[in-house]
Amino acid sequence: MATRPTIRDVARAAGVSVSTASRVFTKPELFREGTRQKVHDAAALLEYSPSRSAAALTTGRTGNIGVIVPNLANPLFPEMVKAAQHRLRGQNLAALLGDSDDDADEELKLIHTLGKDVDGLLLFSSLLRDEQLERLARRSPTVFVNRLVPGFRCVLVDALSGMRQLVGYLGNLGHTSALYLTGPENSWAARERENALALAGAEADFPIDVTAPNRPTFASGVAAADLIVQGRLPTAVICFNDVMALGLTGRLLELGVQVPRQVSVVGWGGSQLAGYSTPAITTIAVPLAELGTAAVDALLAALADPDAPAPAPLTVPVSLHVRATTGRVAPR
Repeated sequence: MATRPTIRDVARAAGVSVSTASRVFTKPELFREGTRQKVHDAAALLEYSPSRSAAALTTGRTGNIGVIVPNLANPLFPEMVKAAQHRLRGQNLAALLGDSDDDADEELKLIHTLGKDVDGLLLFSSLLRDEQLERLARRSPTVFVNRLVPGFRCVLVDALSGMRQLVGYLGNLGHTSALYLTGPENSWAARERENALALAGAEADFPIDVTAPNRPTFASGVAAADLIVQGRLPTAVICFNDVMALGLTGRLLELGVQVPRQVSVVGWGGSQLAGYSTPAITTIAVPLAELGTAAVDALLAALADPDAPAPAPLTVPVSLHVRATTGRVAPR
């Protein structure tokens, strides 16, 4: 059976000392580009991968980053995670991924499980309380994505701008009010979007009716459609995310409700799935890849200088993507 190549084999093939070959992987900034290239070329030829556990003993770093999301079934998160993983790979870092299944207790367990094996954490749309997150962030470099934790590194989206765009657009189509299918009760993002929509509606004299909290799932959209058809149909329904909008739209069509002639439907997130569905979902689109990359860059800055104060939250813009599920109000 073939033996696994060692750092000695790499050093011999590159024509450098063992210590040089080893430190090219742990402290590449100490060497000229030519030396680094020789070592990496030798490693590639021998199919050698450096041991992260061995490197951790030398550098105090594992080379791993914990990435925790609420639900990978939501198409928003794979797009963000993929971008984050690509950026990490470019820094010779590995992502250890955890899915909390929209459960705050499970999220906390994942953080503690991964904590000893990672150098930092990226927490996407965390469901934990502020005081829990503050304690965690003091122990390990952490970046919060789509969640504001004052005093710590955060990457957010401009919810208010998105809701203002949406309210203006619906108003121009002749809608005079809308129903909002809100998200989970314990979700900061759900509260943020609901507050942003309420403010945008108040500014434009555009009333918003808000449902009880919902799980951010396809099934919740389906269930909402079953309830909506029992009363007077709203002319427009805004959903907490694209997945709910997909469920709502599909079920309304099954029940004989014309979308958008009778009910216009809007999602949030701008996932690829929302654009490829039939009918394609009008949505407030978040630059998902940019969000994932920006989160990694913020964490890299924290790892480079753990004692530096956190900068102001980075807020990325959103945009309205008009598709087939919205239209002018039909006479009733």
